[in-house]
Amino acid sequence: MFGFENKHVIVTGGSRGIGAAIVNLFSKFGANVAFNYHKNIRAAERLAEESRKFGADIFFDECDVRDFHDVDVFVKKTLHRFGSVEILVNNAGIWEYGPIDKMTIDDWRKTIQTNLDGTFYFTRSVARHMLENQIKGSIINISSTAGQRGEPYYSHYAATKGAIIAFTKSLAAELGPKGIRVNCVAPGWVKTDMSEEALKKQEAEIVAGIPLGFIGEPEDIAGPVVFLASNLARYINGEILNVNGGNVLCA
Repeated sequence: MFGFENKHVIVTGGSRGIGAAIVNLFSKFGANVAFNYHKNIRAAERLAEESRKFGADIFFDECDVRDFHDVDVFVKKTLHRFGSVEILVNNAGIWEYGPIDKMTIDDWRKTIQTNLDGTFYFTRSVARHMLENQIKGSIINISSTAGQRGEPYYSHYAATKGAIIAFTKSLAAELGPKGIRVNCVAPGWVKTDMSEEALKKQEAEIVAGIPLGFIGEPEDIAGPVVFLASNLARYINGEILNVNGGNVLCA
């Protein structure tokens, strides 16, 4: 029930951090995985080499998730390679400091386009494929505790992550009857390149607010994602799974 042999997965933003951990874990459990990178081809190549050691077919290509044409081409290339896609993980995202009085229109649009538009573009393309081919699929979106409680100086980021939660619930009701489960994982603090600078400045303070007493690793997010995609979670739909060490407790 936890094997993914003959399953094909797309992981957006998969070359580093949480995305890379997700790619690796799906590969370990037998899935073939496609992931995109935006600029860092070396990281993508390293990940592909590592994941192929598990016998997985790994496809990666450059794709700007803010560009619908790029996304459409990436999905078509993946389908040409694999023939089908049963699992989509919308992970690509950015987290950039932005006080509201200094935030530019470009700052706002960049975050909205990357975090929210990219999720929509991939979901639309993959859901269309699943529906046309009557695939019993799974879509997992990555949100954040910021989307549940807000986050000062990151209001644009929090806005996208809150929207992803609403998007998840809406699609769970829409696609569930067609056999496509849609769920969401909402991570708290995780040690990645994106959070490195913030953790350097306030790690002790952050850890003090986490009941489990430590900051998560990317693998701590990958496990719940893979679980939600598995048959063990076949009756879970529209769930927002909090993975934050107890730092934010949401119903």
